[in-house]
Amino acid sequence: MVHFRFLFLLLFTLGAISVSVPGNAHFNLNLNIRTIHVVHTSSGLDVYLRLPTPIFLAGLAGEDAGDGMPAPAPFTYNQIETDVLMHYVDVEKVRFNPNEFAQIVADGISFKTENERLVPAIRAVRMYSVLKQPPFSTLADAQRAFQGDAVINFDGETYVGDTVTDVYLHYGHSSSIDSFSFQDHFQPNLEFQDSIANLILDHYPGSSRIHRLTGLFHEPVKIENSEIAAIATFILHGAKHILEGLDHVLFVLCLTVGAVSLGSVLWRVTGFTVGHTFTLIAGFLGFVPSAAWFVPTVEACIAISIIYMGAAALQQSDKTDKAYANLGVTVFIGLFHGFGFSFVLHELLLPDSAHLWKVLLSFNVGVELGQIAVVVGMWLTMWGIRRFRASLLNVYRWIVVTPCVFLASIWTIERIGTLFQAFTVT
Repeated sequence: MVHFRFLFLLLFTLGAISVSVPGNAHFNLNLNIRTIHVVHTSSGLDVYLRLPTPIFLAGLAGEDAGDGMPAPAPFTYNQIETDVLMHYVDVEKVRFNPNEFAQIVADGISFKTENERLVPAIRAVRMYSVLKQPPFSTLADAQRAFQGDAVINFDGETYVGDTVTDVYLHYGHSSSIDSFSFQDHFQPNLEFQDSIANLILDHYPGSSRIHRLTGLFHEPVKIENSEIAAIATFILHGAKHILEGLDHVLFVLCLTVGAVSLGSVLWRVTGFTVGHTFTLIAGFLGFVPSAAWFVPTVEACIAISIIYMGAAALQQSDKTDKAYANLGVTVFIGLFHGFGFSFVLHELLLPDSAHLWKVLLSFNVGVELGQIAVVVGMWLTMWGIRRFRASLLNVYRWIVVTPCVFLASIWTIERIGTLFQAFTVT
């Protein structure tokens, strides 16, 4: 009889413990990955954050509410299932007060500059089922995750542990922020919280660096960037593009091989630079048509400009610089090439990026350096031919120009075909 009473008392005690456990005891961490995209803008930081919902709700569950169950965490409700306390998302509360829900996340993390804690502004919030969460690995994925009007993207009763929450925050500042620190203030007391995998993707002009860290950041994590490094990176990008962009290189070759003096080369290059600098900036800032026909039109004109400049080079005499490629002509042609440069720059830079004008100028400087390298190489070759066998100069022009015009002719046909398709679709 004594043994029976002892067994009964033991079972009763265990049952009571299972009901009166702390409110976070059964917040299951069914997903242990957190992704943070940090975008440096001219007015501070844009932060796109995806985290398992239990991370910021588990620590907010209250004490015993008087019915043997702990008070639920905000935006949740509790149920006992087979003697286990389970936590569900209160869908209607989240839908009715999305900003209040997102504020819990905003209050639980901090971004700081040197000694200043930045103040967050909530831009958007979404909640997804773990099994139906959209991609979030790239910045474009993260931005798409906030499209649409629905805050809750699942139906029916759902465990808190089976959801992720996406929050878009803006941390305003009077100027661009190069370096910052990030810190958690969550106290979820979850099992396996120290093994949470964190991906911090820092989108600074010219780079997207990934920082892989584990656990919650109760100690500040510092991310450092250099404005000088960004400028150098965009100079390199500009030089790389002109040297790898075959259509631009072919144009510069034809431009140079048709000149009869160093002075004429300088005038031609100056005109080309003025033209493409203007449209590079205008195109990047969006002062261009957005219709589908615009890009193939520009690309077709670039190909045609190679054919024109190649033909002009073959008609050029060795003594007199004709007007086929004077300053006005090269400025006009440079306008089309500048649009082409701006298309590439859109892949590297956002219109609201930090240090925008500095990196735009840096990219253009890089383009000029690459262009100068092509011009100098070609001009030194022509100078050598003039000095040792001037009669071969015209032959050399044909050797350079013929393959350039051949390739440009193929591109022209292809790009005009793409242009017709754009008009057909429109």
